[in-house]
Amino acid sequence: MIEKAHIRIGNVSGATGDHPHAMARMVRSGNVDVITGDWLSEMNIAWNSIAMKEIGPHVGYENGFYVQLEECIDDIVSRNIRVVTNAGALNPLALVDKIRQLCEKKGYPPSTVAVVLGDNVFEQVTSTTATGGLSRFPHLDHPETTLRDWDFTPSSANAYIGCWGIVEALRAGSQIVICGRCTDASPVMGAAAWHYGWREDQYTELAGALVAAHLIECGPYVVGANFSGFKDFLPDLVDLAFPVAEIDAGGGCVITRTTEGGGHVTPETVKAQLLYELQGHLYLNPDVVADLADIRVEKCPDADSREEERVRVLGVKGLPPPPSTKVMVAAEGGYQAEATFYLNGLDIAEKAIMMRNQLAYLFKDNKFSKFSIEQYGSVVPNPSSQQAGTVQLRVFAQAREKKDIEPVKFKIPIYAVRMQSYAGYHMSLDFRTMEPKAFMEIFPTLISLADVNHRVVLHDGTEIAVKPPRETADYPVVRPSVDVTAAPVDLVSLGPTEFVPLGSIVHARSGDKANNSNVGFFVRHADEYPWLCTVLTVECLKQLFGDDWFTAGHPSRRVERVEFPGILAVHFRILDNLNGGIASSDRIDGLGKGVGEYLRSKFVHVPKKFLARGRI
Repeated sequence: MIEKAHIRIGNVSGATGDHPHAMARMVRSGNVDVITGDWLSEMNIAWNSIAMKEIGPHVGYENGFYVQLEECIDDIVSRNIRVVTNAGALNPLALVDKIRQLCEKKGYPPSTVAVVLGDNVFEQVTSTTATGGLSRFPHLDHPETTLRDWDFTPSSANAYIGCWGIVEALRAGSQIVICGRCTDASPVMGAAAWHYGWREDQYTELAGALVAAHLIECGPYVVGANFSGFKDFLPDLVDLAFPVAEIDAGGGCVITRTTEGGGHVTPETVKAQLLYELQGHLYLNPDVVADLADIRVEKCPDADSREEERVRVLGVKGLPPPPSTKVMVAAEGGYQAEATFYLNGLDIAEKAIMMRNQLAYLFKDNKFSKFSIEQYGSVVPNPSSQQAGTVQLRVFAQAREKKDIEPVKFKIPIYAVRMQSYAGYHMSLDFRTMEPKAFMEIFPTLISLADVNHRVVLHDGTEIAVKPPRETADYPVVRPSVDVTAAPVDLVSLGPTEFVPLGSIVHARSGDKANNSNVGFFVRHADEYPWLCTVLTVECLKQLFGDDWFTAGHPSRRVERVEFPGILAVHFRILDNLNGGIASSDRIDGLGKGVGEYLRSKFVHVPKKFLARGRI
């Protein structure tokens, strides 16, 4: 039997608004069989919901994908490259219509494009005839709370559907496959399953493709972006390349990159991306569960000076999928506005107190649902410039009703206070931020895969139904967690220490899932790993958070901790840490991307012998 060539899949978007010419670059220099793009997040699902309400039913998809496709569709068709994306967002049919018009104009057949549907489960979720009503839908992390307990009226509900609709579309001959809210990994998994003809019970293979997808789904992240070790190749971090996953028939993968663009793929950049937005050892997906407990990452032994940026991933196991999948329910949350004041010079703390007192008086009768005044930055003694000695005071408000945050209730009093303000007063003069704008609230829940009408619609209207998985397994809501390592080392035995930033020898990567933060830490050398596991307990993590542990959420919020010895990592999931999640959070880091870097900056006692090897 002749073994199929490894499939090469290149990802050209990690989020809405990514590099506007990444697809053309991938066509030119990626040498790929399939192009994928992840255009969705909880943030722009909410934005698209707002757009459809305010503009009309002809929007609601990610037009940035269309712009990129239009630029290079001739090369894509001539090279027989497949394209799979979730850029359909809340309105995949509208995007498909637009692409079909482009194909007709170019003379390409209607069969070029197919659409995968079924993620829109609004009717299933809001049905008043179903037994149990909204109480059938428990919160993903707090099952004691259901959708019935939510204070908002759902306006959209989208299930994270799997890869088999994509497989069917590709099998039917489609070259471009448009999805709505499929999982981030579905395009890559679907392409690999189609290429190799995998069955739905080939869990090891599917799990490997899931991990490959996870590694490339954020675009340049795995090529050196958002990486704590960036200083090692700082001059090369300009106009970064996009990643390519080379997946074999057994689900094993090698991560590499386009020849165009800066950055590097190294074992460390791959480990960092691997730890991004994990939920523990088990990575749940509607088609498979990847067991990552024994995962390993290493430079390919066949890499040479001509093609050195090849990193392989090993040790992934596959398990049956759960019987349900995640649903993100969105609702109109109200309106929000904000203003930024700048404080500099002496007496910063007292100036901030003066502003807080004045704002408290101005808004004493407010009907805001959320109101915060937060100082960003620290006082610098004897600053070298005014900029260096300036901190920000951000005023943020939300209200359920627009009338409670209209200019007369927020913008006008905020601006008027300038004439009776602190010494050296100045503020941002971008008054647009002080105008009320709509925001969404989100509620993550679960739906049975049997209740999802997952299907493919071809160019001629033919529908291909995708059945739910035949075999499933149940997984606990509360993930397994160990607060302290099972085999702590005697820290004194490691010799003298120096009180320095944790990040002197420890890498970190953090991110979000809904209202939760996650952060993974890893070290460069095997003999440092017992120290890392011993030091980074749940209690230590809370202490490292400092004031944020008490202000960013309830001090009793749950923390889950797991270890990944194969990549020398300790991973934490911190629930309810983002004050509502990106759609409605009042935090400037509502995605939690800066949490890991903040924690790396906190001081701990590090053995001097580890520091002697060189600092990150």
